[in-house]
Amino acid sequence: MKYFFLTVLVILTSCGSSDEPEDLIEPQKMTKFLVEVHLLEAKMEKLPVIPVDSTQAVYDHYENLLFKDLGITQEQYESSFNYYLDNPKQLEKIYNAVVDSLLQKEKTAKD
Repeated sequence: MKYFFLTVLVILTSCGSSDEPEDLIEPQKMTKFLVEVHLLEAKMEKLPVIPVDSTQAVYDHYENLLFKDLGITQEQYESSFNYYLDNPKQLEKIYNAVVDSLLQKEKTAKD
């Protein structure tokens, strides 16, 4: 599960396009989605020992809810992420915001 995001990153990098997609997810929404994905992955790692297939099913369910809550599709996410991969300065800004958000959540949880 912890390698899921890295795998997606590698797959999307290999089929990149530098053209901005029509339905590009704006950086703020992409940041929010990525923060939630990282939190979801962390929660999946904390599940009791269950078969990998079951963990993946739970992850997929919550990921689909996240797509629905944010009003985006998986295809839109993939094309947007692919675009940002081809534009590393923008991706760096997004990931800096993701890291900042996760650190803030961690700090708040400890207080």
